This record gives sequence, C-alpha cells and structure tokens, in this order.
Amino acid sequence: MPEIKVLPEDVVSKIAAGEVIERPASVLKELMENSLDAGASRIEIEIKKAGRGLIRVHDDGRGMDREDLRLSLGRHATSKLNVFDDIYSLATFGFRGEALYSIFAVSRLKMASCRAGQPSGYAIEGEGGRVTAELPAPPVKGTTIEAADLFFNTPARAKFMKSDAAERAQLIKTVEEAALANLGTGFRLVIDGSEILSLPALPGGMWENLKNRAAAVFGKSVYSGMARVEGKAAGLAVYGFVSRPDCLAATRANQYFFVNRRPVGSALLRQALYRGYGHMLTGRHPACALFVELDPSSFDANIHPQKRDVKFSSENEIFKTISNTVYEELLAKQTAGVQLAAPAGENKFTPPDVPAYREAAGAPAAAAEAPGLFDAPPAQLREAAQPVPSDWRAQDLQYIGQLAKSYLLFECGAGLLVVDQHAAQERILFEKYLEELEKREIKLQPLLVPLEAELSRSQMETVLRWRDWMKSAGFEIDQRGPTVALLRATPALFYFTQPAFAEFLGYLSEVLGDPGKAAEDIKRNIIATMACKKSIKAHDFVKPQEAQRLMEDLKRAKDGHHCPHGRPTLFHLSGADIARRFQRSGAL
Repeated sequence: MPEIKVLPEDVVSKIAAGEVIERPASVLKELMENSLDAGASRIEIEIKKAGRGLIRVHDDGRGMDREDLRLSLGRHATSKLNVFDDIYSLATFGFRGEALYSIFAVSRLKMASCRAGQPSGYAIEGEGGRVTAELPAPPVKGTTIEAADLFFNTPARAKFMKSDAAERAQLIKTVEEAALANLGTGFRLVIDGSEILSLPALPGGMWENLKNRAAAVFGKSVYSGMARVEGKAAGLAVYGFVSRPDCLAATRANQYFFVNRRPVGSALLRQALYRGYGHMLTGRHPACALFVELDPSSFDANIHPQKRDVKFSSENEIFKTISNTVYEELLAKQTAGVQLAAPAGENKFTPPDVPAYREAAGAPAAAAEAPGLFDAPPAQLREAAQPVPSDWRAQDLQYIGQLAKSYLLFECGAGLLVVDQHAAQERILFEKYLEELEKREIKLQPLLVPLEAELSRSQMETVLRWRDWMKSAGFEIDQRGPTVALLRATPALFYFTQPAFAEFLGYLSEVLGDPGKAAEDIKRNIIATMACKKSIKAHDFVKPQEAQRLMEDLKRAKDGHHCPHGRPTLFHLSGADIARRFQRSGAL
C-alpha cells in the first residue's frame, strides 16, 4: 500500500487558511484589500467580539455578478492575473486568489454583491468552505462580506489567538494602516457598537489629505513633532512624515511603511530610515508614515503568505534614496531655521554613509536600531569597571565632589570611587519600589492635576489591558475619549513629567502583551522603567549632603554594583593604579 496519499479537500483548505489567516486582523486586511481593488470610495467595517464573533466589511466598489460571486470563493480564483508573468507587474493588493477561499474555509460566510445599474444583487452563504444557500440580494452597489465564528471548525487554531484587547488593537491598527495608504477612500470602524474611527475622504490635494489622516492616526501630539519629507531617484519616489530629531519616542510603536500603498514590515526600509538620522537618534526611535512608490516590476510581494514583506530588485538604491531623503529634508528645515536640535543640544547631522545594504559583515552598524532599554550591556561595558574593594560598604567614604554633573567622586581606601549618579539612583529606587510592591505596601501620591498622554487608538487598546495590573502597582490610569490616557495617581517614590508619562505608556503599548501571562522579568523591566523616570539624571547638580545620602542608600542595596539594566553603578581606581599612571613606583 503506498505511503503517499492525496489530502482531502477540507484538509487542504484548512492548511491553506493557516498560511494566510493568522488572526482576525488577517481576515480584515484581506477583505479591505479586495474592497480597495474593487475601486471602493468608502469602506464600512463592523467588528464583534474582537473579530471572533463577526467581521463585516461593506464597500461601494464595482461589485460582482452571480457567476463572479461563485467563482470568487474558489481556490486560486482571481481577476488580477492571466499569465504567470503578470505577477511581476501587479498594481493591486491581492492577486493569488487565496484570501476568500481561506476565510471561507474557517468561518461562517455571507457574501452579497451587486454591480451598478443591475436590477438585483446576488448572495451566497456557507460555512467551512461549503456553500449552503444561494439567493437574491437587494440592488445595493458594491459588496458586503460577513465572516462569523472565525476558526469555529479549527479550535486548535483558536487557542493560539491572543486576548480580546490584543486582537482589537491589531484590528484597529490594520484599519489605520489602510487609511494612511488610501487617502481617496473613506473608512469607518465600529467595534461592539462603538464607533472607533471615522475617516472620510476629504477634498484637497494629496499632502493635505495625508496630513489629516496622519494627525488622526498618530494623534496630534505625535503628529505635531513630525516633518514632511520628499525625495526622488530614477524610477523611485519617497515621501511621507517622519519625527523631528527633538521629538523622538521611546519605542517603535508609531512606524508605518508602505510600498506602492501596500503596508509592509521591511527591515531594509526601517534601517534606511534610521540611517537618515545619523547619530541624532540617541537611543530613541522616530515615528513615521513613509511611502515608497516604484515600478511594480521592481519588487516582489509574493515572498510572504500575508504579503507583509517585499523583496526589491535594487536594495542599495532604495536604501540610499530613503536615508538621503530623510537626512537632506531634515537638514534643509534645520538650515531654514526650524528647531531640530537633538536632546543633548547637538544641532548638526552627520551625513549618512550608504554602503551596500547586505554586506558580508552584516547590515550597516549605524543603521541598526538602538539597543532596547533593557538589553544586557555589551561585554566591553561590563568589563570596563575596575574591581571595587569588597569592604567599600563598611568604609567611611569621603565625598570629593561632582564631575561633569554626572559622576560623584569619593575617597575610598587611598583610592578613588567613581559613582554614576543616575545608575545609583535607579538601583536604589528600583529596590525600594520592588520591596513595596512585593509587600503590597505601595504608598500612593494622588495628582492634583492628572497628566495626559495622547495615544493612537490601537495603542490605547493595549494600554487598557494593563490598567488593572498598573493599579495594583500604584498607578491609577484612566481614559478620556478614545485616544487620551490620564494618570491620576503614582507611587509616592516616583515623579512623572508629562513627556515621561507619554513615553511610559508608549513603552507599554509597544512591548507588553497580556499582563496575566507576562513573565516576571518583563514586569521587573516595568519597574526599572519607573525607576528611570524618577532618577537623578546626568548633568543634574547634586549637593554634598545629597551625594552622601545617596551613597548610604546604595550601601544598603542588595546589588549596589549594577543599575536595574545591568550597567555598573560605580568603579574604583586604587592608589596603585593612580600612582602607576604618574609613573610612580609606590602607592599613594
């Protein structure tokens, strides 16, 4: 008996669906792209139960007749390809004919459509890839598709979906992406009966419409810190909005990249963006809505089942054009008098070096994204500190003074103890807060005037997932409207400025998942972030009595040698080390 067998059609359809339909947002993306390819000027979306219950998309596009409606549910059924070579010159979003087939395979589907001027429409209903009814429909121009009970016949797949809040956030972000890329189409999103987004297509030029969409998607506070960029090369155009160097964020939450209006997650595009800032990032991240337009034959969108990545035929040219466009546009605005100073006061860019994107040695170093806030320190940093005397805690340290308003100097055992004031304060606050948190004895400090932070709607969904846990951690976070978060109380140990609060929420929305499932080390990182916001910063003046008190607190810390991120808090130069540098034979 042969061991090789042909799989049944229902198994084939479920496997195919697994490649294309990862989560509810995947369904929504495919349905919206079909509407856009049909020439829709308005798309209305209704979501129930985070997409598990219902995803309904209605458009006013060209519509389909009876025969096309039937064919659209079949595998590899598409209006975009005729021969294989067409795949290299596509100007549409969908092309493989897998989307509706895959959605139909794992949901209960209803689809109604009508072409303009026809006396009636046509509808099909079915589930699990099997048609159960065909009937007339009202003569409403366009197409309406309802996908209900997603993954009802593949319960194992359903188990891997995230929380409702996480799925809602991704659904919102999917609509935000589509709205940024398709300025001539209006979008309306309703989730569980509440209108989340209403973005009509407004009269005006492309830039005016993009400005309105970007302000709505990013929120006014983020958008107000962005600059317009625009550049061209042979057969290539780059344009959009990017953060000014003085308005960078702590996370990558607000980065959108598009190739011929297709939303993508491309490492090449992101690294080209970062290279355009030169050394101005200072460990922070730009927001962007960055568009690349080029000949469809110059890239391949068929390398990823969900079309989230693309491969370019001329990577070096695209990398160079993007990085130079960002650099030159920001520099031009700076020269014209626009304030683009970096946080440290530097006000000049280093021109971006643009070597080959993929060299034998790897991606360009300056293009690599800045280390994360909680990345382990590099080996050379860990090894830089000299051994600290084991009895330094027991010694009566004599304060000498402050160096560069960043380092505290103490005489220690005929040697010199150098303390990073910021790292030391972080460690002290970290341990104090951790102790209060573990004992459930956090002292609250209500704020007379709540701090506000404006977020995108998808970020807000993520933050709200953490509201209960944050309350147990001493932070009372409330919501005003769909995009404004309020901080009403904090632990008494900490003091948050408005920018620090906005950064903190941005961190939550970008990095964290389900608080109930988050590992303890991730929650520990939250605490480290909190400590960082309150700590003495570099370049802050420290009075002698404050320096002495800080060192006494550091002596009592469980780990006085490292900040919560693993970086050293202090190092020691012995008398012998100092004498050797002056070419003396003995110690001090």
